[in-house]
Amino acid sequence: MRWMCVEIESPTVEQSSPTLGFRVLSSWFERLVGLLGTGPSARPVVLMRCGSIHTYGMAYPIDVALVGCRGEVLASERALLPGRILSHPAAFCAFERPASPCPWPLVGETLRVTSLSFEPECAARPCPELPEPVWEVAGS
Repeated sequence: MRWMCVEIESPTVEQSSPTLGFRVLSSWFERLVGLLGTGPSARPVVLMRCGSIHTYGMAYPIDVALVGCRGEVLASERALLPGRILSHPAAFCAFERPASPCPWPLVGETLRVTSLSFEPECAARPCPELPEPVWEVAGS
């Protein structure tokens, strides 16, 4: 299993963002499943070679960012409800996580990969102020 850590770079923010960790899903089947069948405490994922996602069959809302091949955030949705589709023709990958009030990339920002590994040492750590359950806070 591979892990990717990224930082958000924004022209409007001078401070560095927290590092976000994602499990890398690259096979056709891994991308098809994504977060399906998981719960609101699932670890974030990045779907490689993916320009469109759906939330059909999901039991909770998710945060999604579609990113171009140079790391530019092309589309970003917080608390995307089940039964929805998000796509962008120039997207190269999709970042997903259960809906959360923690930092998330916005359109116009850039994601910079800080590490790739086979160990989850940089996997997303829980946001300390995150109340339970996440989906009730983020909206339904």
